[in-house]
Amino acid sequence: MLKCFRNCLRPSSYLQFLSKLLYLLFLQYEILFSQLLSSLVHLHFWHFSSTVVSVTTSMNLDGSAQDPEKRGHSSVCVGREDDIKKSERMTAVVHDREVVIFYHRGEYHAMDIRCYHSGGPLHLGDIEDFDGRPCIVCPWHKYKITLATGESLYQSINPKDPSAKPKWCSKGIKQRIHTVTVDNGNIYVTLSNEPFKCDSDFYATGDFKVIKSSS
Repeated sequence: MLKCFRNCLRPSSYLQFLSKLLYLLFLQYEILFSQLLSSLVHLHFWHFSSTVVSVTTSMNLDGSAQDPEKRGHSSVCVGREDDIKKSERMTAVVHDREVVIFYHRGEYHAMDIRCYHSGGPLHLGDIEDFDGRPCIVCPWHKYKITLATGESLYQSINPKDPSAKPKWCSKGIKQRIHTVTVDNGNIYVTLSNEPFKCDSDFYATGDFKVIKSSS
């Protein structure tokens, strides 16, 4: 008996004995072992499964990921049609950008609320016609901006021609214009996604807030 025990203590014999013992245990408790292994795998990967579910909730119904840039240019309801027709103008914050919406002669116009020149509050200006085009006049420095295109108008004259009359000219698009739509009596504004840089962008994206609101 002692001799057998000593043989088991030898490295090679010990490994053979341990291998056989494990094999016998596995055969006897095969079902229990498989259940234990399944439980360990489930516990190990539970956190990963939860993460996958939370990610898929931010996707579209067709499985494609939503584009943050497209969300930034989605239409936002800013008010009721009846209200703006009475006041003829309203202010709103659309995706963290402040805009003013005008109702003039049966048409809607939206633009950045701050004047491109030095940040004047356009929602406090008057609408006047210049060269047959309706314009918002900035109350600070009287800059004239067309409602339809955002162009800045000015009068020029040829100094070499004494008989010349002043004529209206355009400085180009200076104020960013946004799209207004009406649906079921609600007013929606869609921010411009035109790639060109507009002068009014400077005052629309900095610390020049005019109104306190959120979309």
